[in-house]
Amino acid sequence: MSAGVKKRCVGEEKRRFQDKWTKAYFVVPHGSDKVMCLICKQVNAMLKDFNIKRHYDTNHKTYDKFTGEERTSKLEQLKRGYTAQQLVFTNLAKSGEAVTQASYVVAQEIARRSKPFSDGEFVRDCILKVADIVCPEQKTKLRDISLSNDTVTRRIEDLANDLKEQLGQRLEGLGKGAFSIALDESTDISDTAQLLIFIRTVTENFDIGEELLSLESIKDRTRGVDICDAVCRSLDAHNVKLPSMVGVTTDGAPAMIGKKAGAVSLLSEKVANNGGEELIKYHCIIHQEALAAQTLEMKHVMDIVVKTVNFLKSRGLNHRQFKTFLEQSEADFGDVIYFTAVRWLSRGATLKRFFNLRKEIREFMESKGQDVTQLSDTKWLCDLALLVDLNTCLSDLNVKLQGHGKLISTLFDNIKAFQRKLELLQGQLKQGDLTHFPTCKALLDDTNTDGRVVLRHLRSDKNHNLIKKLREEFDHRFSDFRDHEKSFSLFQNPFSCVPGEEPAEMQFELIDLQESSEARAAYRDKNLIEFYKGLSPSTYPALRKHAIRMVSLFGSTYICERTFSTMAINKSKLRSRLTDGHLHAVLRIATTEMEPDIRGIVANRKQHHKSHANKKRYVDLVINIL
Repeated sequence: MSAGVKKRCVGEEKRRFQDKWTKAYFVVPHGSDKVMCLICKQVNAMLKDFNIKRHYDTNHKTYDKFTGEERTSKLEQLKRGYTAQQLVFTNLAKSGEAVTQASYVVAQEIARRSKPFSDGEFVRDCILKVADIVCPEQKTKLRDISLSNDTVTRRIEDLANDLKEQLGQRLEGLGKGAFSIALDESTDISDTAQLLIFIRTVTENFDIGEELLSLESIKDRTRGVDICDAVCRSLDAHNVKLPSMVGVTTDGAPAMIGKKAGAVSLLSEKVANNGGEELIKYHCIIHQEALAAQTLEMKHVMDIVVKTVNFLKSRGLNHRQFKTFLEQSEADFGDVIYFTAVRWLSRGATLKRFFNLRKEIREFMESKGQDVTQLSDTKWLCDLALLVDLNTCLSDLNVKLQGHGKLISTLFDNIKAFQRKLELLQGQLKQGDLTHFPTCKALLDDTNTDGRVVLRHLRSDKNHNLIKKLREEFDHRFSDFRDHEKSFSLFQNPFSCVPGEEPAEMQFELIDLQESSEARAAYRDKNLIEFYKGLSPSTYPALRKHAIRMVSLFGSTYICERTFSTMAINKSKLRSRLTDGHLHAVLRIATTEMEPDIRGIVANRKQHHKSHANKKRYVDLVINIL
């Protein structure tokens, strides 16, 4: 062959399998360009009659004895064996996918419920015990589910990575939408500073998402610049554009809100330098409410309550005897409640339970030789009852401020409503009207107390000034929310505002909106989000943009506080070696609104590992097939 002639490739010949080869040489097609011998299962890479015939003559010449119907019958028998073999491996593959999906589902629940990764084996054992009773025929399949500590760890990592990818896609599709973040920092059991960064996104179509953007572990100092750098790293890692940021809500710590070196100030400067609008900054509304509530300290009451509760619960013998005493007395409750200052609702719960058990507590304490003269003092009991009622109101407000995905305007409405309630309570108490003071009224109706003394003490200037002081504290706080009260009103009710008093870019749009009967009907029949979603982007661009910004804002760091509680359960004294990466993965799964694509994760896996407990069974099965 001359050097200039190109050698012909087999793939260029475009050979095809010939049906006559099946009966002549006991072969079937294998893929598009190969054949497989049904007798020895050997694959021949050449679709040539000569090669196939040579393999048959060399290895299976004895099969020439089969002729006519006998040869056809033998061929069908070999085909059935080949089909059965394929079916076995196909079923094994499907079974592998199923048990892998099952292991991902269990791992997801383990993360959601803050259970140790090693609990996977416990769950598997429980499943097998149940299968013995409910469905014994399925036990073999269930035994294949791999839930070892290492497997659960890998599954949780895969689930968290999938959720992170989904979040990245959501952020990429933000377009002309907006986002805000909530920041809070706490120290875990290993003294690592953990910074939680939650993000709330609102797209142009008012699709709202609230997800954990990142858990940043800070190993060194937690200054404002350190927190700001951690936030910027997280935003950069997710390719989030700073100009789209609307606001930041924090817990009010100095490192967060310092005017010069605070993280929020530094972050606001970065947003401005990147062409964004001025950042809206909020101190968590629940934190401010809790700080305002401290005005109702009433030390002379709280000291006695805390001292008495500690005496009853801190010593094992006293506690056992007290609970037995309550049971024998057929009291309404079986125990008192510890007071914990850092828990928002603790003060109200402790005081209310103490008041309800005041008679039993007094009797038990006297039997122990403890001085509790205050529990017989009508004036002190009046102060206790008033403190219970006021703290009950504060607790109700706190509960209304808690929750996931609440609009900032709604949260501030609750604050304004509470301030009006305080004004009403102050006037009614001065007049001796106990309509909204159920605990004080119960004390007044108690036959063991002098009603005149109770009313006179409750109407005293001291109690009047106590509520007045609380009102003034609420007026003093929440200034950051009051600064944007006009924006909240415009967002909540664009039909009641005066167009000439609003920003110029919205004035014509407001007039068109207020004169539109269709828009008024939609506002009446739909919730705010659906109403703004239905407005035409071409007719009301400024109003829609304003609404998107308002919806994106966090009013509190409630979601951060709730996640820190989950973190404390996961990274406890018994699990202090949990890595920051695995802690991040667990918190992402536990807090997300999204669902991980488990089928997609399994489909992209190259292998599906079953439990090693059944490894020998599958090896034996494959050997028997071959």
